Amino acid sequence: RGHTVVWNSQLPSWVSSLSGSQMTTVLKTHITTVMTRYQGKIYGYDVVNEHINEDGSIKSTPWTQNVGNTVFSIAFTAARAADSSAKLSLNDYN
Repeated sequence: RGHTVVWNSQLPSWVSSLSGSQMTTVLKTHITTVMTRYQGKIYGYDVVNEHINEDGSIKSTPWTQNVGNTVFSIAFTAARAADSSAKLSLNDYN
């Protein structure tokens, strides 16, 4: 199982300085690179990790600040395109 493709906790600092469109490009490239490399070897991925607050609201992260809440659909769409047979999950605690 692949954990995790998108997580603000392990985000290099330089990514936060990018524009929304640049971040989107980096996100898609990262997802495509990782998931095509391991296609057929990893059965499923936690595509998005820990982006929901305990009250159910979306966390304010560099992703949501610069790309907006569409970052989630962008990530899942890129993941599905990269590996059409992988199980895709949003991982969170609580």
